[in-house]
Order: sequence, then C-alpha cells, then structure tokens
Amino acid sequence: MITVIILLGMIFFFIAGWLRADVVALIGLVCLVLTQQLTPGEAMAGFSNPVVLMIAGLFVVGAGLFHSGLAERLASLLIPYAGGSATRLFYLFMLTVTLLSSVMSNTGTVALLIPVVMVMARKIQQSTDSYLMPLAFFSSIGGTMTLIGTPPNLIAAEALRGIVDEPLGFFSLFPIGLVVMVIGLIYFRLIGNRLLDQGGAKQWSKTEVSEPLRPNVYVMSIAKSHPLIGKHLRDLPWSHEGVIVLKERVHGRHHHETAHADTVLRPGELLVSGEERHVRNFSEKEQIPFEPIEATRVDDQTGGVLLFTVPGVSRLIGKRISESQLRNQFHVNILKVIRPQEEIAHVRLKDTPLKQGDMLMVQGTWDDLERMERETHDLLSNERVTEVANRVVSGRHQLAAGIIMLTLLLLFMFEWVDPTVAVWLAALAMVLSGAVRQMDVAYQSIQWSSLVLIAAMIPVGTALEKAGIMAWVVAWIERTFADFGPTWVLVVLFVSTMILSQIISNTATAILFVPLAIALAESMSVSPVPFVVAVAISASLAFMTPFGSPTNAMVFSIGNYRFMDFVKVGVPLQLITGIIGILMILILFPF
Repeated sequence: MITVIILLGMIFFFIAGWLRADVVALIGLVCLVLTQQLTPGEAMAGFSNPVVLMIAGLFVVGAGLFHSGLAERLASLLIPYAGGSATRLFYLFMLTVTLLSSVMSNTGTVALLIPVVMVMARKIQQSTDSYLMPLAFFSSIGGTMTLIGTPPNLIAAEALRGIVDEPLGFFSLFPIGLVVMVIGLIYFRLIGNRLLDQGGAKQWSKTEVSEPLRPNVYVMSIAKSHPLIGKHLRDLPWSHEGVIVLKERVHGRHHHETAHADTVLRPGELLVSGEERHVRNFSEKEQIPFEPIEATRVDDQTGGVLLFTVPGVSRLIGKRISESQLRNQFHVNILKVIRPQEEIAHVRLKDTPLKQGDMLMVQGTWDDLERMERETHDLLSNERVTEVANRVVSGRHQLAAGIIMLTLLLLFMFEWVDPTVAVWLAALAMVLSGAVRQMDVAYQSIQWSSLVLIAAMIPVGTALEKAGIMAWVVAWIERTFADFGPTWVLVVLFVSTMILSQIISNTATAILFVPLAIALAESMSVSPVPFVVAVAISASLAFMTPFGSPTNAMVFSIGNYRFMDFVKVGVPLQLITGIIGILMILILFPF
C-alpha cells in the first residue's frame, strides 16, 4: 500500500508540473527507501543499469554527429526530397526513424537523431516539438518490426523456442509494425500535430532554408615593401572607411591569428570584412590587392563569428557602438548591425545608436566571445558560444563521425559486443577522432536530467514487484478472464501489458507477462504464439506518459514538454494502435 501511495503521489506531481520531473523521481525514490520499500542498493541499481549507461554514451555519439556537421548534412539530404512541404518532410523523417529503430536500439536511434531534428527544425524554421515526441513514438513502433528491435521481442522469441514447431523469425512481426507505423503517420497528420499546436502543412522558401547570416570576407595580400608594414592597427583609420581587419597570417605560418588594436602589420595576409565597394576603394587607395573568400574561413580553432541580440533591458539601447566599449573590454570586432527594414552601412557602424532587437555580428577569439557571453547582460548570444566553437573545430571530422556511426550500427545489428560496450567504444572514438572537441564537451553534451529521471524510475518497478502488486495483477487476470475464451484473454493481456509498461520498463513487463501468456495458453489448450506476441507488441507501445520508455524520457526534457502533452497526444495514439495491434495479431497468428 505504501508503494502505491508513493507512486500515486509521484504521478500527481508529474501531472501538476510544480517540480521538475527528475526532482519528483528522486523524491519518490528516497521515499521508497525511507519507508523500507526498497533497500539502498535496490534504489541505486537504476544508476548502474546498462540502459542508463548506454543512453549517456549515445548522447556523446550524438554530439559527435552534431558538432562534426554530419547531422546537418543528413538533415540537408532529407529536406530537398520534401519539395518544400513540411508534411512530406515529416513522413520521410519518421519513416527513417522507424526503419533505423527496427535494426538497432530505440534509445540509440533517438539519441543519434535528436541532433538531426535540432538542425532540421532550425533549417525549416519549425519548432522541434512537432518532431521530438513523434521521434520517440516512431522509434518504439520501429522496435516492433524485427526480433532485435526491442528486448521484449527477444524475450518472446526465446520463450517460444522449443515449445512451438515454428519459432518467431527475424521479420515475423514486421507486418504488425508496418501497419502500426502507417496508422501512426496518419494519426499525426490528422490529429497528433494539432494536439501539439503544431498543425498545418507549412511551406518554406529558399530564403527560409538559407544558411545563417555571414559577413562579407576578403583576403588582402601585403608585400614586404608596403609602407604600412610595422604600423599598429589602432593607428590606421580603416574602420572609418568601412573596412574591418579580422585576422592576419604572417608569411611562413599556416594559421590566421585574430587581429587586435595593438596588432602590428607584417608581410602576409589580412582577412577583412566590409561592403565590397568600400573594400575596393580601400584596395585602390592603399595599393593592396584583394579577393573575396568564403566567410567560413573566419571560423577556425582560435575564433569565429557569432550573432548577439540587444535585449529590452540592455543598457546599450540608445548608445552608439563607439560608446559601448565592447571592443576595448572584450577585444572583439562589430562587423554588422542587422536591423529589420533598415540597411546600416559599415562606414556608419560606430555612430549607429543601438535599438532593442538589433542583432550584432561579432568576431573575436572563442575565449573572448565566451567571456563576453558570460560577463555582460546587455547582449544575448543567439547560440551558445561553446556550441558554435565545437561545431567549427569538429567540422573537419565528418568522415570519422560517419565511420563511427556506421560501425556502431553494425555492432548493434550483429551483436559482436555487448550493446553498452559498443556505445562507449563509439563515444570514446568520437572524442579521440576530434568529432567531439574534448572530454569536457562530451560531459556537457550529456542530458543529465534525462539520465537521472530514467535511473530514478527504474527501481520503482522493483518496488511494485516486492510489494506483490505485480503478482496480484497477474493472478487477477488468470482468475477473472480465463473462462471468456482466448480472444478476450489476449485483449486483457495486451491492455494489461500496455498499461504496466507505462510505469515500468518494457523489458521487466515482458519478463513478467510472457510466462503468464504461455501458462494461460497451456491451460486453454491453444497456441501460445498469439498471447506471447501480444505481450511483446504491447510492451513496446508506450505512448501515454513521458516515462513509458527511455526514449519518451529522453525527449521529455529536451523538448520542454509537459506531462499532459504526452497524455493528450499519446492516449489517442495508444488506443488506436492497440486496436490495430490486436486485430493484426488475431489475423497473422491464429489460435
């Protein structure tokens, strides 16, 4: 009874949303220990659970895909096939999710594709809400398609081996998963996205999918004999002529260095920014040849370009850039002020009064940009400096990230090593290859709130088993429904397994209900296959709560969903897929 009260209290606070979900889970776990429903060892078991460790490693692998730019490339490959239709893009992406999760871990699929969702949503200017929850749901649906798609399928197949003439084959469950996937796609098209307030088939234009705003960058070559050699940048009035020096590379060196006011001009290259007419006029005046280059040349291991926005509470509002002291305080260059319906010339930058909502294109070293982001509240960075720096530094390692991802998929499919070991091998490879810049970045990429939430909820299932609640449910089904015939018993098994899997792991649910399914089949003298398949399928279809599966919990915090978001979107889907699943089982696996 105590366990039930604590569980109901946790569910109440989950729904109310007064506390963070991971905090509620930890409070519930502590209460179970204090009331002696769990031993401390049992309560901590979730934190050493292989699923939790696997998810942690997969977050690092996902960071490697994101930072290296491979996730962005994958997203870019899907977008052209969508033909400008958000609906078509949704179908393509969820089909990809379903097929991937049919041959690898559901949690692995979600962790690997979360970065792709982030990039893809940014490119088409849509909220990630309309992709993250379906990502979790369709990964669960994909898991029902093959024997290796999810643990309940393996448990079911192993239990039937030796007691039936034809055990389940690798694709025996594929038709069920395929039909459920199609129904799921129709559901989200007609109902699901509207319930998430993301309904409608938005169209996007080429301008909407364009790359982020970048500065105009030119390279100037300064000869040894040029009269400007030896002068400090602060002594040169270049900025008044609309030309800003970004970086310099001295002859004989391979890398550009960020230029400062005290930089002394030496023979080599200068990277400058400005409007082409200003750069051309300056080039002709100073007799320094120039040519345009890719703006990405500015971003390297030492520094780059970032956008900052002037918030409504900023003390810079009304001040001119020359009065902001940003250059002197943080050693950065203001390359451009972006203001809606207004073009601000480079030559007027210093004298431009700032307004709320202005976006400043700022260039400097990563250290200076991070210090600026950290120390001033007068400007807000549009992206975290650390994340941009990680992408730039790791962007040259796309091939390595792709090979690591492919290897991980093969290890999952053929089970050459334990899945958790495979994930951590891949995570370490991402760091060692440079796809993840350093170990600190790897730790930062892990969503610790998701891990704590999952680890704290796993022992709740143990508490339910110890309290005898699970055994009572099993006995009640056998006592009440055995006389109603095999079809109704199958329905009860399906619904009971489905409900219980919303609270505890689908693996634990399958382990408990598969023996019951076999025992019921023997007592009724019918084939155990339909009952066992019903348990395997229903254990994997957990859509009603954020904790029905690890994949739901992963996207719950990342997508900033509320508990009731899962209830209002997941319950109708649960009912529809449950009915379809039962009908498909009865058709494909007769008694």
